[in-house]
Amino acid sequence: MAIEITNVGEAPPVGEVPEKMHASLIRESRFGQPRDAFAIEQIDVPEVGPRQVLVYVMAAGTNYNNVWAALGTPVNVIDARRRQGAEEDFHIGGSDASGIVWAVGEEVTNVKVGDEVVLSCGMWDEDAADIAAGRDPMMSNTNKVWGYEENWGSFAQYCLVDSYNCYPKPPKLSWDAAAAYMLF
Repeated sequence: MAIEITNVGEAPPVGEVPEKMHASLIRESRFGQPRDAFAIEQIDVPEVGPRQVLVYVMAAGTNYNNVWAALGTPVNVIDARRRQGAEEDFHIGGSDASGIVWAVGEEVTNVKVGDEVVLSCGMWDEDAADIAAGRDPMMSNTNKVWGYEENWGSFAQYCLVDSYNCYPKPPKLSWDAAAAYMLF
């Protein structure tokens, strides 16, 4: 039997993905101070692509980029993604997180369901010409910040990242400490 949604803090069995999740998200109609712009809503859990990983969020860090996202300035991140073909009319912020791998795409080989991970926020196009030519992905023309320029950040029960964003969580770090562990 499929699970529709779980309460915040109540995880389903590892690897069992519910249909919906709770997420603190921004909509353009609420742009303004973060306390007004963010609202908890129930939305569909995102589909996992071939190179992507769905992570159950255990802890999320805060970052000033979500103040900018809430204000809609200096960049309206929702509109910027829409102009690049994204369909979502919302933004789930959060560029720092630790959690448990819940689902993986068919091309993912570096993590498996059940792994405890720390997430980095740098995202890029792995097939970009500048990366293929040897450029550091962090310097790529395609580099973006997950949870700011890219959607499906850590302010939700589940977040969606590319597999290269996942690093093993150091066992001695708490979930909270691990969520503030990575920047790149």
